[in-house]
Amino acid sequence: MKRLMALMPFALVLAACSGGGAPAAPPAPPPLDPVGVYDCSLDVDGMEIMATLSIEGEPGAYTGTVDSDMGAMPVGDISVEGDDMTFMIDTPDMAVFFAVTFDGTNFAGDFDAGGMGGVITGTKR
Repeated sequence: MKRLMALMPFALVLAACSGGGAPAAPPAPPPLDPVGVYDCSLDVDGMEIMATLSIEGEPGAYTGTVDSDMGAMPVGDISVEGDDMTFMIDTPDMAVFFAVTFDGTNFAGDFDAGGMGGVITGTKR
């Protein structure tokens, strides 16, 4: 009986430390924040175009610009869902639609310019 009484505090401490249930689920990752300046490369039929994409604002109200050898153009319709972002550049000749997926501070994806498309990659400065 004395032995049982001596083990009782040890058993209570062990039970308290064990948590008694399944481990807690890991916290959800923070939402994607695309705000920043990105060095971009666009591949159009094997031709590489370098550009700088700048995004500012806050969720639901992002705005931006893209600068390349073709000049500066506004970026609109920026939408973020999970690690995916879509946006549009309205050039003087046509609208260009982009869909990219972020991996950390880099992104990669595709674009469509009136039936002609290509690949875009970007690295945050």
